[in-house]
Amino acid sequence: MIKIAIVGLGGAMGAMCRFLVYEGYINAVKNTSLPLGTITVNVLGCFIIGILGGIADTRQIFTPEVRLLVFTGFLGGFTTFSTFGFELFLYMRNGQIGLAVVTGLIQLIAGLIFVWAGFGLSKVF
Repeated sequence: MIKIAIVGLGGAMGAMCRFLVYEGYINAVKNTSLPLGTITVNVLGCFIIGILGGIADTRQIFTPEVRLLVFTGFLGGFTTFSTFGFELFLYMRNGQIGLAVVTGLIQLIAGLIFVWAGFGLSKVF
């Protein structure tokens, strides 16, 4: 139960930070056709998980609880795109280029298909 609370706390903090960054960008940059708030959150999340993943890889300074709080909770609430990017990076770093490409394509294509399907299904209700 404590693990769920740790992830929930991190997730809440990440979601609030995502909102603040997203809204800050939307308010600062007007009249753009690009989703700059979303792009910023996703790229920033990838940068943060890259730094922290590198630190975790070379130094054993994160306890399992801190990993749950930061990686799963905070960054999961901030953006799951960071985890997506980090997983692909790990595959590529380990020489599993094909697996990285397949995984990336599956998630992107399936994600778009399921958004389309869900949107279509919503018209039934």
